[in-house]
Amino acid sequence: MVFVGIDIGGTKTHVALEADGAVEHRVVATAAWQRDGLFGDGNVDRLLDLVRADVPDPDSTPLAIGAHGCDSPAQVDRFDALVRDCWPGPVRVVNDAELLAPAFGLDEAICLIVGTGSIVIGRSVEGHPVYVGGHGWLLDDYGSAPGITREAVRAVLKATDAGRPRDGLAESLMTYFGVDQEVDLSLQFTAAAAIDVWAAPARLVFESADAGSALAQQVIGDAADRLARDIVQARARGALGSTVVAAGGVVTHQPRLFDAIAERLGRHEPGLTLELLTVAPVFGALKIAHDLPHSLQHRSRPVTDTLGGTR
Repeated sequence: MVFVGIDIGGTKTHVALEADGAVEHRVVATAAWQRDGLFGDGNVDRLLDLVRADVPDPDSTPLAIGAHGCDSPAQVDRFDALVRDCWPGPVRVVNDAELLAPAFGLDEAICLIVGTGSIVIGRSVEGHPVYVGGHGWLLDDYGSAPGITREAVRAVLKATDAGRPRDGLAESLMTYFGVDQEVDLSLQFTAAAAIDVWAAPARLVFESADAGSALAQQVIGDAADRLARDIVQARARGALGSTVVAAGGVVTHQPRLFDAIAERLGRHEPGLTLELLTVAPVFGALKIAHDLPHSLQHRSRPVTDTLGGTR
């Protein structure tokens, strides 16, 4: 029996194929198959081409996908339908953040992704998804790599407006963008608006904070507070679980942010515990694939399951 799990992220896609208990992994750039956003023409075919050659019997092979960009039930259903049109076996699609709970071994948890993007997702007692945040790198996604850089540039500009002296954060960002005045930093940063361009300098914010920049520390603290409040909001809207499972490149590799979120979460909602996922989220997709009933028909309409998702 073969099981396929796929974790689609903003920058990379992680595929796991399990056969006879052995798991094969492959990671590709999401841009290698995705055109014009998640729902672009031909995307699903190109995605499934990553695994078709290794699946001898697709009709009986369960496939579970966690997809960055499926940020509402309607978007999940839309992508689910596109996958069903291309894959004859059992299928389930969820937002990529929903892979965290099964990957951590929990049936109920609030899931927090902080990487290329950021979002909080839980499930209500009725099984309905609860989404908070995740509105994109230009407007929201606090704590994400582009979000951290965006807020750092804003903080530098506001500090200049207030007449505060430059600190290490300003110097680091201006050096990175090749300018020597804050007004030029604003112009260069805005002109270069792209998710990868904004994400890359995020490491400089954490390095500046470690070097003592009060401004960088404030940016990280503010991001942590926004994320903690999003978690509390999800809980207030009925998201189940006393554990918050966090994953994503930024929160995984920047302990300063993880610790700041945990501290603020304890302040706002002492009943919740923040845990860091230490395995790849794609293992959550494999767990979901294992749980899919093998008798599903590939052309059937999505059926709401006991978790409120679609199969």
